[in-house]
Amino acid sequence: MSSVSRLVSSVCKKIIKPYSPTPISLRCHKLSYLDQMVGGIYLPLALFYPKLSNTWSNKPNNVVSQHLEKSLSKVLTNYYPFAGKLNDNISIDCNDSGVEFFITKINCPMSEIFNHPYFEKHNLVYPTEVINNQYTYEGSLAVFQLTHFSCGGIAISMCLSHKVGDGYTFGNFMNHWATIARNPLSSEIYPISPKFDGSFYFPPTKDEESSNVSNNNIVPQREECVSKGFSISSSKLTALKARVINESKVQNPSDTEVVSAFLYQRAMATKKLVNSSSIRPSLLHQAVNLRPPLPKHTMGNIGCLFSILTKEEKEMDLAQVVSKLRKEKEEVKQKYKNAKIEELLPITLEQYRKANDLLVNNSCYDLYRFSSLITFPSYDVDFGWGKPEKVISPLSTSNPPIKNMFVLMDDKNRDGVNLTCSMKKQDMLAFERDEELLRFASPTS
Repeated sequence: MSSVSRLVSSVCKKIIKPYSPTPISLRCHKLSYLDQMVGGIYLPLALFYPKLSNTWSNKPNNVVSQHLEKSLSKVLTNYYPFAGKLNDNISIDCNDSGVEFFITKINCPMSEIFNHPYFEKHNLVYPTEVINNQYTYEGSLAVFQLTHFSCGGIAISMCLSHKVGDGYTFGNFMNHWATIARNPLSSEIYPISPKFDGSFYFPPTKDEESSNVSNNNIVPQREECVSKGFSISSSKLTALKARVINESKVQNPSDTEVVSAFLYQRAMATKKLVNSSSIRPSLLHQAVNLRPPLPKHTMGNIGCLFSILTKEEKEMDLAQVVSKLRKEKEEVKQKYKNAKIEELLPITLEQYRKANDLLVNNSCYDLYRFSSLITFPSYDVDFGWGKPEKVISPLSTSNPPIKNMFVLMDDKNRDGVNLTCSMKKQDMLAFERDEELLRFASPTS
């Protein structure tokens, strides 16, 4: 047993089932084509709450747990596929078998988790078996853990199979659950009532040509990497945006565009130093949420990606990278803007083909993947005792499976950006020492 795992003093497991049985008409949830394409990896997210205040401060731990369990049971009625069983990458049997809910106690204050230089301790707030087997876990499709710290604070974590949904689905669920928890006796209706109708927009197909699309863009191979966290303050973000505006025609560049371009630029520059060579052809993949044009209430995997290619050093200029990102994003938006329902899947598959062709035809050595949760209401998840002090992004695990992956999130005050990066160890050593990076980004781990 490692010194870290010795901090855990107790673990209790329960099965939480939907409050109301799923109607027969909804028992078979067909996976969409995009659901079928993604791997079965579990996406983890954890929310940390300091010592509970107001009416919760003196309540025993079991009361807190019961509060979460009852509201979880109620929200699962709306998110019924979470409590079902996967059927051969074809469908989910929504049989109300339930989700796993773990309760643990950790013998250290919450601050010790935050201030630890490595992400290993962060894993303590996630269900151990899921984190250790993110690709092969065979338990429930959604797994939860309530963690009590010695300081009186708690963490609530969830691991969701990518087969069931994407980051948007994740965020919508957490806020829906919290709304029910805050108002257990109220008839308040959550603003985005979920519909699991992704297969209507992206019907599953056995078409051989479509099956030949490379899944490497969606299910990258697992590699040994290290993960680090950084933050970019409001003032530093403003300075980066000003540079882009002054040096390009892009007006009002978004946080995601500027931060993604900056990290991509610095990663390429430091990679060049590691290899003592000229720039290597590189590709940036940016995941895009397709709600809109699709309805906000549609859950599942509803997104695509766009890519930009960098082959020469003169293309590494920050403003130029942002300009290329903006151009590609606008072109993707235009494709979907007036698309008919039957055109959605072909357009999306074409985006993946285009990305794969860029990768293969240009002999790209390095692929950088970006996923942005900026504007997602992660810091609004209030179960009745206030909003979280910290939200840990999906890559904050001790052995992240995806090389050159960057996840961007708002900070607590919504005016800066927190980010998690995973790279091979030698690349990270150069990246985290890059002077230009450290002018704008501060290490958080």
